[in-house]
Amino acid sequence: MIFIIGVCLICGCVSQPQSSVPSKNQSSFICKEEQDCHGQNISVISKYNLTPGEKKLSTELLLLTGSIDFPPGINRDALEQQMKQDHQIMWIDSMGSKTENKTDYPVVYVYIKTREKIDAGLLASYAWNITNTDPANHIVVAWVNVTNLVTLASLDSVQSVQTVIPPLIPGGSI
Repeated sequence: MIFIIGVCLICGCVSQPQSSVPSKNQSSFICKEEQDCHGQNISVISKYNLTPGEKKLSTELLLLTGSIDFPPGINRDALEQQMKQDHQIMWIDSMGSKTENKTDYPVVYVYIKTREKIDAGLLASYAWNITNTDPANHIVVAWVNVTNLVTLASLDSVQSVQTVIPPLIPGGSI
């Protein structure tokens, strides 16, 4: 028993107090230390009153399109900042070039899950740039203008649209 306790203390089986400074892979936009954000959870937002197309969008995409209101402690700027950090959003100008001007057109990096194998070209009119396809799994990966998301999701052939999730990179020594 002493051996097990010793191993746990050395290897970290006992929970350590968490640092108030977020690590590289933690979201810092949801609740800052000085804010009163007790018990907030984006996943409890109701999709009951949404259109069939809106129901196919992930929560952060619903927030960006204005389909649902931001819960307390979260605002559009904070969400965009986190998504930019995660390489999920960028802005393009009227010529289609990447820009840092947030008054231009936001495009989001998304997985488009389709119901059946379809030609990615059919989705091209809704996407700014199709970056990859996985026909075997019915997935198209693309940058889509935020204003096109609901229309894209409303297509019968589209099952869901959600942001591309960045890979988690472990920190520290191994």
